[in-house]
Order: sequence, then structure tokens, then C-alpha cells
Amino acid sequence: MVEKWFLTVALASLMYGILSPIVYARKLQFLSAASSHTALLAVLISIPLSPYIPTYLTATIVGLILIYGVGFAISRGIDPDTATSILISFTASSSVLAMYYVITNYEVGMDVWALILGDPLLTTWGDIIILSAVTLLVLTVTVLTYREQFHIGLDRDCATLCINVKAYDLAFYTILAVSTVVMIRVVGFVLQHVLILLPCAIANRFARGSKSLILSSLSVSLCASIFGLALALKLNLSPSGLIGLVMFAFYALRWFR
Repeated sequence: MVEKWFLTVALASLMYGILSPIVYARKLQFLSAASSHTALLAVLISIPLSPYIPTYLTATIVGLILIYGVGFAISRGIDPDTATSILISFTASSSVLAMYYVITNYEVGMDVWALILGDPLLTTWGDIIILSAVTLLVLTVTVLTYREQFHIGLDRDCATLCINVKAYDLAFYTILAVSTVVMIRVVGFVLQHVLILLPCAIANRFARGSKSLILSSLSVSLCASIFGLALALKLNLSPSGLIGLVMFAFYALRWFR
């Protein structure tokens, strides 16, 4: 049982640890944080449809549509922060309606709160299989495209002359949407913001070069998550909350050194 919990947290930390530097390279931190809102709405929509369509499939499709919509708006010249603000407004309002509908019509009240608070200890072996597949997808896409993603982030106009930027945009939006939808069931709405934003912010203070940044981000995310889970089991507290605080402590230590 304990092995399952640590495996779950390790998969989450690996996925977000490698995704975090790409988010920073593309300067889309606001969108990455907003993706949690998208994931919450996507999973809530999937609950009423679960008797007919697998929950993960419905949630992933909805998440992809919403993130692709923002990506399309950005490609049409809309400021990324403006497009993301519109997404947050829509998903936040829709999530309240969807949550109210689900809680009042389905006996899944505790499941809905788990989406907000997160609890890796509730993960099943079936969930771990899906998490493993998505983690492998994110790792593969990132390893194969990280040079181009960093290039696009540094100078998009120059990158347009050398590579198919739209294809790499599609790859980035895909792994962002899929990872947040799948992981919200494990780490929760709140902790997703921490895991996707802080690893690179910490690693950036001592990494040299893109490869070093990715490896450092992975290491920070994995160490903080494993230590946070171990501390949570010892103190009988929320794993998601302690993982977030440990990650923040890592950042604070790097800042004051």
C-alpha cells in the first residue's frame, strides 16, 4: 500500500518536474496555472457522463478543447494573459455550476472535494496505470521537443523561420491539458498550481543551460514530493498540503542563500 502511494507521488512529481521548465521557457505560467481550472471543469463534466463514456476520456477531451481554444486565440494575436483571463472567467463560473449540479444530483460529494484538496492515498492501481502512460507521454514529448520549445520561448519570430512552430505549440498544449486533467485526481486543484510553477522557479537559481534546468527541476520536484508524502504519513496530515509547503520551503531556502 505504501509503495503505491510513493509511486503515485513520484509519477506526479516527474510529470510536473519536466513540464515546469517548458512552461517557463514558453512564458506561459499564467496559462499553466489556469489549466487547473480547466481540469476541474473537465472532470466535473465527465461525472454525469460516466455511465456512458469513461471518465478519463471525457475529461481529457473537454480539457483539450478548452486549452486548444486558448492556444488558437493566442495564435490569432490575442495577448496570452488576456486569453487566459477569459478562460479562467469561463471555467471558474462553469465549475461552480457544474459542482453544484453534481453535488445535488449524484452521491459523489467526497469525490468532488478530493478534486479540490487532492489525496494521493486514494489512488487505485488502475489510476497508476493511466498516470504511468501519461507521464511517459509527457516525458517523451518533452525530451523530443525541449530544444524547439526553448527556442520558441526565446524568439518566436526567429523560430518561425526554422521550424513548424504551430506543431510544437500543439504538442505543448496537448501535454499541458492531458497532464493537468489526469493529475487533478491525484494532487488536487490546489497543489497543481504549486507543482507546475515552483520546480523550475527553484531550479532556475542554480541551473546552467536548458538540460541542467530540466534535470534540476525534476530533482527538486521528486525530492519535495517524496519528502512531503513521508512527512504527511508521519504526522497524519494532508499529503497535498505538506508537499506544497515543502516545495515552498525549498524555494525559500534557495532565495535566502
